[in-house]
Amino acid sequence: MVQESSHFSTAENLAGEKKLQQAERLPQWLYLWLPLAVAVILIAAGHADPQFYEAHIGSEVGILEASHVIIPLISVVYCLRILALPEARRDRLIFIWILLGLLGSIYLAGEEASWGQHYLGWATPEGWEALNDQGETNLHNISSWFDQKPRSLLEIGVIVGGIVIPLLALKRPQIRQGRFAVFLPPLVCLPVAVIAEFAKTWDRLRSEGLWDIIIFRRPSEIQELYFVLFILFYLVVFRKRLLASRPAMQG
Repeated sequence: MVQESSHFSTAENLAGEKKLQQAERLPQWLYLWLPLAVAVILIAAGHADPQFYEAHIGSEVGILEASHVIIPLISVVYCLRILALPEARRDRLIFIWILLGLLGSIYLAGEEASWGQHYLGWATPEGWEALNDQGETNLHNISSWFDQKPRSLLEIGVIVGGIVIPLLALKRPQIRQGRFAVFLPPLVCLPVAVIAEFAKTWDRLRSEGLWDIIIFRRPSEIQELYFVLFILFYLVVFRKRLLASRPAMQG
């Protein structure tokens, strides 16, 4: 009887480990091939027809800006789905973390659309227009505290959490164990993190006069696209982790 109980316990542990491993995965076309294909298309479009790129891809109401609104809105949905899970409501740290993700995603989407002004076209109030560098109804053109500083903090998080930690964890799997393992970005976030930093780093070095070759047009906007993809992929896996942590009878 004891041997049979031990057998079932081992089987449950193996099943639990398999669920946790599957939770770390996303379809390869989504986390790898799609980001690479988008990068190639943006590079090709920017060099083939710069005027078309500026008018329809890189403008305030172009494809890039639209993606900066749509993808964070999808992240908002995922944050709400995570917060609806009992696992998130029971753990205060998880709840606060995802609540911050929810507020941040709302802020990203709202600011990118100037809270609707880019699409509905209302006039900026005179008092606000005097404060805003571009005369828009948003916060990020008022102060670096609403733009450059949060962006720098996000970039540091992407570099450390999306590149350094996943690579270290490949050699030291114990990094992904313990209380805070659920918060660490998964390996599937690595491709978008690398593309985001490559686009901006190349441009930074170019601005220092190291070379004149332009790869991406509007590299800051490219970086932002991959930042919001990073956040979305992170949230998708985060939710899968919580579901995978459920006991087999609840799964």
